[in-house]
Amino acid sequence: MDFNPGLLGRLTLNILLSFAQFERELISERTRDKMSAARRKGKWTGGHPVLGYDIDPRGGRLILNSREAEQVEILYKLYLSHRSLRQVLCDIDRRGWHTKQWVTKRGQVLGGKPFSKGTLYRLLVNPIYAGKIDYRGHIYPGQHEPILETQIWEEVQTIMHRRATTQ
Repeated sequence: MDFNPGLLGRLTLNILLSFAQFERELISERTRDKMSAARRKGKWTGGHPVLGYDIDPRGGRLILNSREAEQVEILYKLYLSHRSLRQVLCDIDRRGWHTKQWVTKRGQVLGGKPFSKGTLYRLLVNPIYAGKIDYRGHIYPGQHEPILETQIWEEVQTIMHRRATTQ
């Protein structure tokens, strides 16, 4: 049998590539685990900021934006009184309110658009406003200040669930 240096070189390269792929997968798994642990501890791990909060420049948590938090409280109270997304949307339009507007790190302005039925719905079902974090269907206590009392948030969820099952 003859020695083929090209074959040995390809074998070595494939072994090195396999180790590199294994290391990438390990890094990915560790990152995922760290993010999961942070969410379970109630930390903000990124994403688009929500109406009522700003993102702490040091990262990892949400800071109350009092002007927007007032709007969120009013939105929940409007839903409790109207019990209809459409009627709340009409009220929002009359007031001229828009979704959360923010500037990305790259300077791009996002959000600030009129509310739709979907954006209003997502706001009303978001446990962040009750001081909690949703992670993979489990609700954990958050490390941020709640805008709403848990009772108000739960009352809105009950009404929305009831309306969804009767329509």
